[in-house]
Amino acid sequence: MTSYLIDEILGVTKDPKSKPFLEKALRELGEPVVAGEFGELKYQMQTRQIHSPAKYLTTLLKKQLNKTGGEKKKQDLPAPQGKIRTYFEDTQVMLFSSFRPVKEEGDVDQGKMAVPYGKEIIPWATFISSSFFTLSTNKAKSDRVLAKFRTLDGKVSVVPLYRGQIKPGKRERGILTAEHAKVLAAIESIWVDQDCPRNTYPSGAVSCFCYVSIRVLAKALDWKTFGGDQLTWLTNMVYDLKTMPYYLDLSGLNLKDITGYGFSLLGDVELAEGKKHGQPETVLKVKFSTPLSVQLLDRHAVSRPKEIAHIHGELAFLIRLFIEPILISLNGEEYNKTLTDLIKELSLPAAGWHKYKSKRKQVFEKALNELNAQKTVDGRRIIVSIEKGLYDFMLSAKLGGEEKCLEVHTVQTIEQQK
Repeated sequence: MTSYLIDEILGVTKDPKSKPFLEKALRELGEPVVAGEFGELKYQMQTRQIHSPAKYLTTLLKKQLNKTGGEKKKQDLPAPQGKIRTYFEDTQVMLFSSFRPVKEEGDVDQGKMAVPYGKEIIPWATFISSSFFTLSTNKAKSDRVLAKFRTLDGKVSVVPLYRGQIKPGKRERGILTAEHAKVLAAIESIWVDQDCPRNTYPSGAVSCFCYVSIRVLAKALDWKTFGGDQLTWLTNMVYDLKTMPYYLDLSGLNLKDITGYGFSLLGDVELAEGKKHGQPETVLKVKFSTPLSVQLLDRHAVSRPKEIAHIHGELAFLIRLFIEPILISLNGEEYNKTLTDLIKELSLPAAGWHKYKSKRKQVFEKALNELNAQKTVDGRRIIVSIEKGLYDFMLSAKLGGEEKCLEVHTVQTIEQQK
C-alpha cells in the first residue's frame, strides 16, 4: 500500500491515532477516493476554519465507506487517462506556488529532514516530467515543447516549456538529455544516502544539498569500469544540470503576480580536487534549485527504485519516467497509447523513423525490451508490449504482481522543519 498518502494526511491532521482507520479506508475505497476526500479537507481548511481536521476527514471517509457497504472495493474503471489524479497538489495555483524566487536571508539552519526518505528509493519530484529531457540525437541548443501538469482537482495544464533558455529570446545554453536525467537520479540517490541534508532560512528559502564524489556517482549509475576521461565527462554532466535552464510560460494560467519562471534543476555546484588512496578524487557540493528542493522537502515526489539510474537506453528511460506514475495511478489497470501519440507525449526530437509505422514499432520495441519486468519501488512488475492497433501500433502497459506495503513515515512539511 502506498505510504505517502498516509504520510501527507498525518502531516496535516496531526492525529497519528487515525492511522489504522486511514489504512482501512485505503484498502476498501482505493487511493483515488481517499486522495479526493483529503483534497476536499485541504480545500475547506483554506476557505473556512476547521476545528478538527482529523474528525472532518474521518466523517468524509465514513460516508464513502457507508456508500460501498464497507466492502473492499477495487475501482471499476481506471481514472480517465487525460485526467490522472494524484494527491500531491490540489490545484494548479498550489502546484506553481513554489515557482517564486526567495532570498536566502538570515542565519541558515543547516540540518537534515526529520524523517528522511527510505534508502531504497529515489524521490523524483512530480513536476519534472519526461518533457524536461530530450535524446542525445537532438542537436538543438534550445526548443519549446508543451509540458502537462496534473493536479488533484482533475485539471490538466498544458504549459509552454522552453528548454535551454532562462527566458525566451535569451542565450541558448543547451537542452538536458535523458543522460542528464539519469545523473540527476543518481545525485538524488546520494542525497537520500546522506539522510537528506537541507538548509532553511528565516526568509522562507530552502535548499537541499549533498556532497558527491564523482567515483561514487559513477557507481550509483552502475558503471562497472571508468577512467579519467569518463569521470571528467560525468563532472561536466553535473555542471550542465546547473547551467542548462528552463523557462515555464505561465501567462495562460491566470496566476497572481507571476507570468513566467526561469530556473535550473541545480542551484549551485562547487568542486574540490585532491587524492584519496593515491588516486585523483573529485568531490562536488551540489545544491538543488528552489522548486526542486521545495518539492522534495514537501514529499511531493514519486518514489522510484534506485535501479532507474541504471537504465541504459535514453528512450527507455524517458518512457519509464512517463508511464510509471500513470501505472501507479491506474493500480493494475491497462494503459494504452498509440506510438504516434507517445512520440508527442515524450516531446521526442524530429526523426525520420517517426513517419513509418514499422520503424516506430522497431525503435520502441528495442526500448521496451529493457523495461519489461522491471519493478516499481513497491515490488510490482512493469509489463509493457507493442500491440497492433487500428491505424498504428500501440504501447500497452500495466503493473503486475502484489503490491508490497512500504514503511510508513511521518511527514513533516517545510514549515514544520524550520
